Amino acid sequence: MVKGDWVKPGAVVIDCGINALPDATKKSGQRLVGDVAFEEVSKVAGYITPVPGGVGPMTVCMLMKNTVISAARTLKQGGGGGSWNLTPLSLHPKDPVPTDLEIARSQTPKNIAVLAGEIGILPDELELYGNKKAKVSLHVIKRLNSKKDGKYVVVAGMTPTPLGEGKSTTVMGLVQALGAHLKKNTFACIRQPSQGPTFGIKGGAAGGGYSQVIPMEDFNLHLTGDIHAITAANNLLAAQIDTRMYHESTQADKALYGRLVPGKPGNRKFSQIQLNRLRKLGINKTDPDTLIDEEIKQFSRLNIDPKTITWSRVLDTNDRFLREITIGQSPTEAGHERVTGFKISVASEIMAVLALTTDLQNMRERLGRMVVGNDFNKNPVTAEDLVQTLITNLSRIVELFVHIW
Repeated sequence: MVKGDWVKPGAVVIDCGINALPDATKKSGQRLVGDVAFEEVSKVAGYITPVPGGVGPMTVCMLMKNTVISAARTLKQGGGGGSWNLTPLSLHPKDPVPTDLEIARSQTPKNIAVLAGEIGILPDELELYGNKKAKVSLHVIKRLNSKKDGKYVVVAGMTPTPLGEGKSTTVMGLVQALGAHLKKNTFACIRQPSQGPTFGIKGGAAGGGYSQVIPMEDFNLHLTGDIHAITAANNLLAAQIDTRMYHESTQADKALYGRLVPGKPGNRKFSQIQLNRLRKLGINKTDPDTLIDEEIKQFSRLNIDPKTITWSRVLDTNDRFLREITIGQSPTEAGHERVTGFKISVASEIMAVLALTTDLQNMRERLGRMVVGNDFNKNPVTAEDLVQTLITNLSRIVELFVHIW
């Protein structure tokens, strides 16, 4: 018989066996049992069918039917390792070849929900942006975790030809050849274009000719707004740096401390990030009301040296006249002028963090470790030093990137 130590804890056990054992207490002189040691296995299994009274001919038939239906559904959803049920769009090449824009507009994109269904992505794994764009939940990785990994082909940097064939065009052409013509399950993985190059000499990054991403205008302009989220997060940190220096120069230690750790005495608490800063300073206290004056000063003042600030503001536009600017000229800024500048959004360190992060917690840690400059003692000042509220806001702005592609 199937013993208890044969069964995985929590498993569902369906006992289809029928055996007769001698039993003098029964009128017939025997009793029916299954193939499973019921008393022993029932202590381990999540569910178990009794014998008799559990599985009969009808139950067996329905189990077999449901197994076939489940297998067919899995194959249809692309979870069985088979070929996708993908119907490529037809191409109608013209001679001479029209412009990229004319080609893009001549083709009607397939509804993204239909396309997702064809390649095995479930409806609840899709976040739609209209009917032509969507993001895919990372839960699909967990669902397909038991499936064999595919092959990864990297198209490295290259100098485009005079006709414009570069990395994007090559990638899209390879995917078309492998997917539409060789019937291989194939994805193209390319970065979202920056609007800076799109409106510059380089142009868009959707590929070209009959090997391009459509709708081309949507892809080159904003897509799902990811780069704008990076811009907002980066500039939030930039604003925090200058605001922090302003308040440190205009407020006393205890007033500043009261703003960083608000609340009435006895009811205040440090955030986890503030506790991290205290440990960094060598202050082993967890009650905000127990810090002495010198510790309050250490905790509250970053003493950032303006000359060492490396964190710039960003904008997803090529604007050469913003490369170097002077800020703080308003009379309300009390003379806190300094020279800074703007970079293109995709050059932000936050973009690098998002490219390297593995999950939400890892992203928060990486954001906190970003160095923005030095204090007057030449110690590095990080984003985490700029208190709890900043990292929380940064994480909420870019949290989207961790959960979806």
